[in-house]
Amino acid sequence: MNCKKRERQRDSGKKRAMKFFIIFQSAVFLVLFSFYGCSGKPSSPPTVAQSATNTGARNTAPQPETAIEETSVQEGYIYQQRKRRDPFIPLIVPKKNVKKGSGAKSGTLESYDITDFKLAAIAKKGKEYFALLTTPDNRSFTVNKGNIIGLNKGKVKEITKNRIVLVEYSRDFMGKLKPREIILEFHKGEVQ
Repeated sequence: MNCKKRERQRDSGKKRAMKFFIIFQSAVFLVLFSFYGCSGKPSSPPTVAQSATNTGARNTAPQPETAIEETSVQEGYIYQQRKRRDPFIPLIVPKKNVKKGSGAKSGTLESYDITDFKLAAIAKKGKEYFALLTTPDNRSFTVNKGNIIGLNKGKVKEITKNRIVLVEYSRDFMGKLKPREIILEFHKGEVQ
């Protein structure tokens, strides 16, 4: 039994020594890391109030600082466009949908996209042509030269015997207005 007690005492002594070693090692690392984070720069000079309290003398007038700290001015980047597009404007502009308050009543020529129209017929009255256009929901509209048509306020530019030319102005990626011509023609085998 004495042997077992001695072994336990040795084991507990080893455990205590191990705990002490770990605590001591942790303290050494803590001290080393605290000095590692310090920089080599001197601290700011004491202010007038601190120096007066340290020396015991009282100064009524503040003394000018001998060392003037210069602040560096950081200049930011300035983007110069120089005939390039704005990088924050999307390249692909989605189709405009009709809004209730936009002035275009539903069921009118201005409430459909200009590419939705199909040419149904062209007729001539006197010297002028007029055309019959149909929409995807099977509505029909009669148009003359100069009528406003489409969501982007396009116009009927020309109506001839076999086709109709529509012009619509839209903004490109640079913000400039560009004309876009859409020609509606009869398909082969239809009315001529």
